[in-house]
Amino acid sequence: MDQQVVPAFEPHAVPANNRTRSISLRISQNYLWWLLGAALLLLAYRIGLMLVLPLADTTEARYGEIARLTVSNGFWLMPHIDPHTPFFAKPPLSTWVSAASMMFFGINEFAARLPALLASLVALWFAWAFAGELQIRQRWLVAPVLATSPLFFLCAGAVMTDAVQLMLISAALYFAWRALKATADRQAGRRWRLAFWAMVGLGALCKGLATWALIGLPLFAYAIIERRPLQMFKDIFDWVGVVIALGIFMPWYIAAEYYNPGFINYFIVGEHFSRFLVPGWKGDRYGIAQKQPLGAIWIFWVIGILPWIGIFATELSRMLFKRRKQLLPVERFLWCATLAPLLFFTFSSNIIWTYGLTAALPFAVLAARWLDHAPAPALRRTSMAVLAIALLSIMCAPVIISNAGSNSDRDLIAAYHHAAKQADAELLYRTPPAYSSTYYTKGTLEYPPDATRPHDARKTFVVIERKDIHAQSIDPSRILFTGKFRALIAPE
Repeated sequence: MDQQVVPAFEPHAVPANNRTRSISLRISQNYLWWLLGAALLLLAYRIGLMLVLPLADTTEARYGEIARLTVSNGFWLMPHIDPHTPFFAKPPLSTWVSAASMMFFGINEFAARLPALLASLVALWFAWAFAGELQIRQRWLVAPVLATSPLFFLCAGAVMTDAVQLMLISAALYFAWRALKATADRQAGRRWRLAFWAMVGLGALCKGLATWALIGLPLFAYAIIERRPLQMFKDIFDWVGVVIALGIFMPWYIAAEYYNPGFINYFIVGEHFSRFLVPGWKGDRYGIAQKQPLGAIWIFWVIGILPWIGIFATELSRMLFKRRKQLLPVERFLWCATLAPLLFFTFSSNIIWTYGLTAALPFAVLAARWLDHAPAPALRRTSMAVLAIALLSIMCAPVIISNAGSNSDRDLIAAYHHAAKQADAELLYRTPPAYSSTYYTKGTLEYPPDATRPHDARKTFVVIERKDIHAQSIDPSRILFTGKFRALIAPE
C-alpha cells in the first residue's frame, strides 16, 4: 500500500479559492477589531487609574513631592526632595514636565502623571513608525502589544522618569535609523542626524549617561553585526549635532554644579558607576540600593511582557537560526534594540523592574509583525486572550486601588483634614513620614517633634506606628484612622 503523504503546514499560504480567501480575511479583520478594542479599553482604564489612585510610596510619591516642591518653592534649577535637600539622583527633565503639568492643571495626582502618559503615547508613535519601516500592514498592532504588557502599562501614567526616557530613546533610535537609511544622500539625512543629537542632549537631562548608554548600545551592536562600525559612526556623527546636544544639556550641568557643589561627583560617579558595579551600594542618599541576583533582568522581562513571552521566544529562536542576510536590516536593528539593554543589565545586580522598559518598544514592533502575518486560528486565540486580559485587568481595579491606598498616606491625611475643625490644628508625626505624607500635607506636618515649642494637646493630631497602638495603650475612641503602617490619633 502506498504511503500517504501529508502536505506540510504553511501558516501563511494563500488559499486558492477567492471566496475562501475573502472569508478568511474578513474573519481576521474581525479579530483585529478585538485587538483595537482591547487597546482602547486599556487606555481608558489607564487614564481612570491615573485619576483615582493615590501617589504610592516610595517612587511615585517621591517624584510627585519633588515636582510639587518645584512649583511651590521655585526649585526649577535643582529639584529638591525637601525644602532643605537638593535632589542629586536625577537630572530635572522629568520633574520639569510634571511640575509644568501641575502649574496648568493644579497639584493633583492626574497632573503629576499626565506627562508620563503623553510621553508613552509619543513613544508609541515611534513604534508605529518603526512598524512602517518593517512593512507591517496594520501598524497600529503595536498598540495592543504594548498596552497589554505590564511593564509598559504600569510606566505609562506613573510619576517616574522611565516614560520620558523611553520616549527619548525611542526617538533617538528612530532618527538614527533614518539617518543610516539616508547614507546615499548625506545632505538629505542631515535633519535626521540633527534630530538624533537633539535627543542625545535631552537624554542627558533625563537620566544622564544611563540614557546615553541605552541609546548607544543598540547602535553599537547593530554596527558590529553589520560589520561596518566606522562607517556607521560617520553616517550618524555631525559636528553641528554635537554642538546642539552640548547646547541643550551643558548650561544646566554647569549651573547645577556651580550652585550645588558636589552634584557632578555624586551623580556621575555614584549613580552611573557605583550603583551598578558595587553590590548593595551604600552611597545612595535618597533610596535603598536594590541588590538583585545577576540575570534578574530576565525575570523582570518575562513578567513585564508576560502575555507575549511565547512570541518573544519563538521569534527570537527564528531570528537566531536564520542567516543574517535572511533578515531585513530594520529587523536586525530592532533585535539589537531589544536585546542590547537586556544583555547589558544581565551583569548588573543593582537594578529595578523598570530597567527593561526600553526593550519593550522595539519588541512590540516585532510582535506586531507576527500578528500581522498570523493565520486566522492563531489570531483568533491571541485576540480573545488580549481582550480577556483587558477585561480581567479592569475587574482587578478594586484590588489595585486597595493595594495602592495601603502604600500611601492619602487616606490618613484626608481623615486628618476631615477631623481638624480648628484652623490652628497641627499634625505631628512621631514616626518618620513617608513621601506621600509630605505630598498630601503640602509640607505642613511636623517631624521631628520640636521639643522647644509647646504643643496644645487639644489641637494636636498625632501619627504613630500602627504597631505602637497597643504598646502606648491608646484609647480606641481616639484612633481616627489605621493604615497599613501608621495610625492617626485624635487630640486628647
